Amino acid sequence: MNKKVWKILKDIGMLKFFILILLLRLPFDFLNGVISANMLESFIRLAEKGQSENLLKTFGTFLLFTVLLFGYNVTIWAAISVKADMLLQKRLRNRLLNHILSRNGEEMAAYSAGDLITRLNNDVDRVNDYLTTPVNLMHTAIATFNIVFSSVILLILNPSLYILTILVTVPFFILSSIIIIRKIPYYRKKSQESYANYTNWIEPVINANDSINVFDGEEIVLKNVEEASKEILRQNVKAHTLTAWSSFFNIISGNLGYVLLLLCGNSMMGVGVKDYAQLLKITQYRAEMMKGSFIVNAGLNGMKTNLAGAARIEEMLDSDGEK
Repeated sequence: MNKKVWKILKDIGMLKFFILILLLRLPFDFLNGVISANMLESFIRLAEKGQSENLLKTFGTFLLFTVLLFGYNVTIWAAISVKADMLLQKRLRNRLLNHILSRNGEEMAAYSAGDLITRLNNDVDRVNDYLTTPVNLMHTAIATFNIVFSSVILLILNPSLYILTILVTVPFFILSSIIIIRKIPYYRKKSQESYANYTNWIEPVINANDSINVFDGEEIVLKNVEEASKEILRQNVKAHTLTAWSSFFNIISGNLGYVLLLLCGNSMMGVGVKDYAQLLKITQYRAEMMKGSFIVNAGLNGMKTNLAGAARIEEMLDSDGEK
């Protein structure tokens, strides 16, 4: 978790609550992967032994485990996570509003009306998205847990496939999830600043249109609105371009892994792999590692995108010597 977001959660008294939700949901993807891997192996073994009469019973057992797991996850999500989502937005907006009201006019003169509106709305939404939107921090943490434990099992079952997966995944992950996306927060912050400027100019169009016409200021106002809109677009395009490149290398990593698995899979049979059933089980754990890396990549992209809101909120809360 980014230190700015950590600080904001601590400031509004929600840090422990959020950590509790995170811990409760961490094992979901990993346990789901374990169920899938063992289900595939069981089905193949029953088919090989000609015990088709036991397929339905086995399917029912794994279906029960799956229903219980998803029921647990939905319960946590519905009973706790949704409440946390609403509470986070309420407390953060109240915190910002109380801060604004506690400052005198001279201190708040540094912020335009559009900037304050943007911080109270868009920036708060971005912090909320950073924490709770699917495939952001919450799912990134769950995917990381899945990667770690699936890696341990894969290493125990088949070290060769584990090494192959690491060699394919890690270089592309560093490239796509760390190097390429590092400037996304900068572009998003610039976009938010341009949005605040846009809000400053669009407000007179709505509330003071008659005055603008009287003083022949329509052309100036519309020109500034257009320039602010173009700047928002330019910064967002830069951020989206980096996200697209990150996704491209992530896809290359996944496809290359499958190609190498097809090329090397035959040599693994009989060496650490007893039969087809075990190969399916092993590749399922490899798939969980790859799935986890894709989710982490998408989550880091989303968090980098929304980090600009956290930076602007922290900037305001820390202004005027207030911590």
